[in-house]
Amino acid sequence: MSLEKDRPNWLGTLASSALVGLGSVLVLFPAWLPRASASGLDLENSAVELLQLALLLVSMAILLAAAAHAGRFRPIYQALGLGCLAATIGEVPWLDDFLPFDKDWLLVPTLGAIGYLFIKNPRETLRFIGLSARHPASGFIAAALILIYVFANFIGSRAFWEASLEGEVPPVSPKSAPPT
Repeated sequence: MSLEKDRPNWLGTLASSALVGLGSVLVLFPAWLPRASASGLDLENSAVELLQLALLLVSMAILLAAAAHAGRFRPIYQALGLGCLAATIGEVPWLDDFLPFDKDWLLVPTLGAIGYLFIKNPRETLRFIGLSARHPASGFIAAALILIYVFANFIGSRAFWEASLEGEVPPVSPKSAPPT
C-alpha cells in the first residue's frame, strides 16, 4: 500500500480554506456597509439581496452542471437546480418591473417541472433522499433552510419584538406590518 494515496492534498486544503474564508467575508460584507448612501439608497439591504441572488444563481449553475455527471440521479439534480431558480424568482423584487404579468406566475411552471421530475423518477427520488438524509451535511442544509425561511421571518417580525419587549419597542426594530 502506497503512502502517496494517504497524503493530504495541501493545495486542495489551502483552496478549500481560502473559499471558506472568502465566503465568510462575503456573508459579513453587508454588515460593514453604511445604512444609507448619499442618494438615500439602502446599501446594506441592497447588498444582501444581490448576494442572495448571486449565491442562488451559482447554486443553480452548479446543480445543473453536476446533473450531466449524476448518472441515475440526473433528474433529481435538475429538479434541485430548478428549485434554486424558483427561489431566485421569489427573491428578486424588481422582476415585476420587467414582466407584463406577476412574477409569481413564473413559479407555476417551475414548480410543476420540479414535481414532474420527482414523480416521474420515484425510485431515484427516494434513494436520493435516503442517501442525503444520512450525510452529515444534511443537518446543516436543514438548519440553513429553517434559519432562512422560518426563524428569520419569526424573529424579524415587529409582532415578535412587541410581544417580547412588552410594548417598549425601539424605533430600529423591524418595520413589518403591525400585529393584529
